Amino acid sequence: MRERQVVNALLAGMVTGGSGALIIRGEPGIGKTALLEHARGAAEGLRLLRANGVESEAELPFAGLHQLLQPVMHRLEELPRTQAAALRGAMGLGPASGDRFLVGLAVLTLLADCGPVLCLIDDAQWLDRSSADTLLFASRRLNVEAVVLLFAAGDDWPAPAGLDELRLTGLDPAAAEALLREQAPELTPRLREQIMKEALGNPLALIEFAKTAGVADPRRSGGPRAALPVTRKLHETFHRQVDALPEAARRLLLLAAADDTGDLELVLRAADLADGQAEAERALESAETAGLVRIDGGRLAFRHPLVRSAVYQGAPFTRRCAAHRALADVLLTYGDGDAAERRIWHLALAATRSDDALGAALEGVAHRSGGRAGYATATAAYERAAHLTADSRLRGLRLSYAAEAAVQSGQLGQARDLARRAESLTSDPALLAGLARVHAAVEFEQGFPSDAGDVLVKSAESIERTDPERAALMLADAIRNFSFSGDAGRAHEAAGLLGRIDVPPDSGLAHLVRAMRAMADLLEGPGNGVGTPMQELVAAARHLPAHRPAERLLAASLALITAQDTLALELAEPVAEHARTHGMVGILPHALEIIAEAQLLGGRHLDALANATEGFEIGRDTGQLHRFAHLGGVLAWLAAISGDDERCRRLAEAGIRYGNDHGVATSGALGTWALGLLELGVGRAAHAVGHLEAARHPIVAVWCAADLIEAGVRANRTEVAERSLRTFTEWARSIRQPWASAMALRCRAMTTSGDGAGEYYEAAIEVHERCAQPYQHARTCLAYGEWLRRRRSRARAGTQLRTALRIFEDLGARPWADRARAELDAAGEPRPGHGTDVASLHRLTPQELQVVRLAAAGLSNRDIAGQLFLSPKTVAQHLYKAYPKLGVTSRTQLGHLDLGTSPATGSSPDRRQGRFPTAAGEWNATSG
Repeated sequence: MRERQVVNALLAGMVTGGSGALIIRGEPGIGKTALLEHARGAAEGLRLLRANGVESEAELPFAGLHQLLQPVMHRLEELPRTQAAALRGAMGLGPASGDRFLVGLAVLTLLADCGPVLCLIDDAQWLDRSSADTLLFASRRLNVEAVVLLFAAGDDWPAPAGLDELRLTGLDPAAAEALLREQAPELTPRLREQIMKEALGNPLALIEFAKTAGVADPRRSGGPRAALPVTRKLHETFHRQVDALPEAARRLLLLAAADDTGDLELVLRAADLADGQAEAERALESAETAGLVRIDGGRLAFRHPLVRSAVYQGAPFTRRCAAHRALADVLLTYGDGDAAERRIWHLALAATRSDDALGAALEGVAHRSGGRAGYATATAAYERAAHLTADSRLRGLRLSYAAEAAVQSGQLGQARDLARRAESLTSDPALLAGLARVHAAVEFEQGFPSDAGDVLVKSAESIERTDPERAALMLADAIRNFSFSGDAGRAHEAAGLLGRIDVPPDSGLAHLVRAMRAMADLLEGPGNGVGTPMQELVAAARHLPAHRPAERLLAASLALITAQDTLALELAEPVAEHARTHGMVGILPHALEIIAEAQLLGGRHLDALANATEGFEIGRDTGQLHRFAHLGGVLAWLAAISGDDERCRRLAEAGIRYGNDHGVATSGALGTWALGLLELGVGRAAHAVGHLEAARHPIVAVWCAADLIEAGVRANRTEVAERSLRTFTEWARSIRQPWASAMALRCRAMTTSGDGAGEYYEAAIEVHERCAQPYQHARTCLAYGEWLRRRRSRARAGTQLRTALRIFEDLGARPWADRARAELDAAGEPRPGHGTDVASLHRLTPQELQVVRLAAAGLSNRDIAGQLFLSPKTVAQHLYKAYPKLGVTSRTQLGHLDLGTSPATGSSPDRRQGRFPTAAGEWNATSG
């Protein structure tokens, strides 16, 4: 009853436009399919879309999606052009996009256009990986589309993050007995009790055990079979039902189990080859009469997936091979679009020895699958192709391809196993280096970045003479990994190895080498002349086109380290816009992370919040956990500025836990910085010192040094303030950025006693007024105003404090604004009048802000949806909620508001139309 109520509540919400997704879990036979059927009956009058995960189709990319969307594919042309193209490619109707998350966006838009719609996905654990990723991505982005997705899945389906789950349990004894009395009233009390003990409340087991209660079973002579799992017992029950059928019926069932696409014509034609048409039809009738299969509109389906499993697993290996060969023979004459690939798979499953031609054909299947972003399918195809390959060198190569595809599909454990198998078959240094990158990718995501760096260093040393360019790139990747973990020593060792590799002196790779060696130096200390080599690399990357994102984003990351926020934006924003235009969802979180951090450095807090929130949500939806944790730290920092104590602590503590568990020092350091800033903002300086001193990542420690200096001064921790002042001053001198110099002057003023502090404050204010960093400018004005008030210079203090208050209010920095007001009151100075449009923007959520800005720029709801990876109905809902917050009633009025600087959402007309730089530039190193 409770389970039906949960489903009914989801369906009831659709009446008012509500959407949702639910995972229904439980063991086989527990009632998952029955609950889906209840939903189907309860949703009478709604559009219904259905799909069943099929074990034999788990290697066919987008097979499940094809089932689900086939009834609405006629509406494909109503989608935005790039989305329609992506979905056509996924369905094999056009060129592939290669981005399964763009396909997910297309699915979201299509379902929203079809709403209200109920999607029922049974046996989701057997969905192909591409379909599962796509549907889960769409599920997480549902809002007000009147779309509900119900997934029924076994426990072996990995739990998707961010979706609700409903676990089904067995019937209680009273309900189980009632079911048995209804289904088998002739059972004796003793048999009924025995079946209840064996079934453990599983409804399907109760029904099936009752059917065979009178069939001889040698296992029952010793009493109940309670020692076996229920699923195993059900297998045995179905085995006995199958064994009771004629031989031809058993052959037909095995053909259906070997194919399991539901193609009745295919199964009958394959059965005809062995038994003739008349006998095949009688066999089908026998199987259907026995209740093991059902026929519906030319489709054949097993009554339950366990029936199919019992048929297939219960047949000898030679008979299974014969079934696959018979199906392959029929598919040779099929006109179906995917028949050729299905035939190759059947032949591969029937093969009992090496077959070079078949291995080559299966490698072709893998290559085509990878082009459609079906990397899980590609993995399986490459692995099976390797199994069919006699030559050990070629077998190792195909296993290496399988390992690389497994990394792309997120099957990291399998990638590691495949890489190990490939390594045992080759001594080729180039191939081993590629496999080392697989191991490093797995270690980075599942283990520790520093261990991933060690793998890359060891491999690079083995090829530095034979392949110096590849070795240099691997060492550059290693240094980046060590920077994640904050391991300065190992980064310095990798930089030493990198320095001895000869590369063309004026090439892009040479710029990369110098910049990454400078990064290693920065991890050891804030000075060391890091600015020049990093700035050279950034300059070389400025001319790279947006469709080379890895290089641009690496250069943008280095620009951030040297506080070149404008250049970081110049490099990263075209990548984000290119990703939006072309639906490249996977790279967007990285680009948005850099953009948000650059906007933080530039004091554009609203923009940073909008972009960081979007990147955070997409990183969660796409499983980019490092990026998700890092952006969570950025959001925690922003929450600290705004005084949102609960959100700041939640995000910061999550980042710290993630950093500790995965050896990602940057995530933990960002979290501790945010907590320190939160305490500093409300005047708890001693607590702030404790947090800020714990931000031990070398780069983050430099970024938060100014806060630690202020906290140290206010907490009378002079030694902490002076030590941090030396660190920050060295860094500011090295990067030569005006706003950093202004901050250094403020910090010098705070640590200077007597009248000399005023000169430093004045100098800092003068520099601030020449550069755009409003938050730090306001911090300096506040500190100077406090200093002036204490020295009884109230009028001058009031001038500084009112400037600080206006800026803090515009930024939504509530605790800092409160401090400025308190100082003004203490000085007896009047507060400034205020009420700008910019201040009112803080009432919007980050996504509402993005939507409002794009709407003000003239984009339609559908265009905005495509930019932000939302449905048009969600965009409309955001506008509906934003209008009263801004005091407007229409889209036209938005154009008259000051909405601040537009975030990286492609609002520039030129960029929206896709006009990007095209000069490739010379630098072409990849970042990994």
